[in-house]
Amino acid sequence: LIAPNMVANPTSSSTLTNDIGTLEANISSDQSTSNSSASPVVPSPTPITQADGVVLMDGLRLSKSEVENLPDSVEDPEFENRIKVFNNYRQFGSMYAAKGNNKKAEWAYGNGIKQTEQTAGTSLQQILIIKQTGLEFRLNRARCLHSLGRR
Repeated sequence: LIAPNMVANPTSSSTLTNDIGTLEANISSDQSTSNSSASPVVPSPTPITQADGVVLMDGLRLSKSEVENLPDSVEDPEFENRIKVFNNYRQFGSMYAAKGNNKKAEWAYGNGIKQTEQTAGTSLQQILIIKQTGLEFRLNRARCLHSLGRR
């Protein structure tokens, strides 16, 4: 027996075939233009500008002034150390939260938030990492505060 919602639609079948054909054509054209011996390239975040002076980048709203004239990525050993600091606060917070000590977990996430606010990014990739990490710390801190009965 076939359920009524599972009956094949002939028009959707042809649309599916067209979409697959287009996808295969795009893949073959990408493969023909790319160099197979080149190292894999990590795609950089692409900002999408909106009319109100806001830029959307990987789901985050940023002001145009933050991302204007910034390169996609920069080799910065100092920023790698900042990432280690972020990871330390993330690990402290998750360790304390797992042990049920939400007061210390809230402290760790609060310090992580301070670190993200004090860090200035020099590229789009760094700004994206800083904003996402700050958002993560804020969410985890809010969970801790909620479990402590505070808002």
